[in-house]
Amino acid sequence: MVAILVVEDELLTRRTLQALLQGEGFTVVTAGGVAEALAEVGHRAFDLVLLDLILPDGDGLTVCRRIRARHQMPIIILSTKRELDDRVAGLETGADDYISKPFEPREVVARVRAQLRRAQELNREAEASVIRAGNLAVDVALRDATIGGRRAGLTSKEFELLHLLAQRAGRAVSREFLFEKVWSEDELASDKNVAVYIRRIRQKIERDPDAPEILVTVRGYGYRLAT
Repeated sequence: MVAILVVEDELLTRRTLQALLQGEGFTVVTAGGVAEALAEVGHRAFDLVLLDLILPDGDGLTVCRRIRARHQMPIIILSTKRELDDRVAGLETGADDYISKPFEPREVVARVRAQLRRAQELNREAEASVIRAGNLAVDVALRDATIGGRRAGLTSKEFELLHLLAQRAGRAVSREFLFEKVWSEDELASDKNVAVYIRRIRQKIERDPDAPEILVTVRGYGYRLAT
């Protein structure tokens, strides 16, 4: 059964999310703060994390960063912070999606199912192929990439994006194509999403992310993975 961790300090919201997701057939574990959330993640495996940013004993971004450093499951931020900079900060820290409060229950369920579906699709990929582009190797079986033999530590969405580019290595790929393939209609729709994730990937595979040599920008169009 799919297990979801809900990290939320407000008791009513926590219980509402727990009841909502349990009603959809998910196993739900809840945590009210940073320490409790990290303890839960350390004790058992989760398929997805719903994470509030404002917690009584610390910053939700810290939780996101700590989880992402060791785990690949989707993380959806759920927060009252609505500014674009806050959303971008969440995505850059390793979250896969961002939902603003107050939320619509159907939207939360749709976003959760979209992220789980994407993760399951990656898990079902039967091929164990490795796509190489110079020192970069994109490994479908690992759902990660290596650069010079070193694991990049990609998140699920980062891997999807890089895998699409690797399949078309040497060719320019439009931002629109990447957005259409990697983000669902239920997710936050912004052209900035692609740029944020490209920057995150560059930080993991480039010697100098500000002067990329592997994942280059095609001005006015999109991106190209060098061969």
